[in-house]
Amino acid sequence: MPGQSSHFTPALPLSAQPLPHLTFLGRAGFSGFPSPAQDYEPCTLDLNTRLVKNPTETFYVTATGDSMEGWGIFEGDLLIVDRGIEPRLGHILVAMLEGEALIKRYALYQGTPHLCSTHPHYPPVPLEGSDCQLWGVVRAVVHEYLR
Repeated sequence: MPGQSSHFTPALPLSAQPLPHLTFLGRAGFSGFPSPAQDYEPCTLDLNTRLVKNPTETFYVTATGDSMEGWGIFEGDLLIVDRGIEPRLGHILVAMLEGEALIKRYALYQGTPHLCSTHPHYPPVPLEGSDCQLWGVVRAVVHEYLR
């Protein structure tokens, strides 16, 4: 509401500790009142397990420039790139094109394969007849709100 400050109470205490992942474990056949702590199994969230599917094929890249902002990739974002994924239309790729490293979306433009951005100052780059080396497919983007 206008003129009122909003307050919230976090569900978990804010700390530098890993965020626990709570799993409900159903219990049946017990008599009496078990401890509430028995219903939860604390785990930590491991981003390597979540985001890196092919460890030997994965590397990280820091994004530069503004050409991919429309697809949620901003200057300084960390990209998790997987060399083991076969590129398909719609994937965001990291490629070396005529000596320049690029982060672009693989798409058809006027019926032919191109590397495309969302920024109007960066036209689609045709792949036919170019010296393009695919480095990998972007699996995930880590965007920090506070740096």
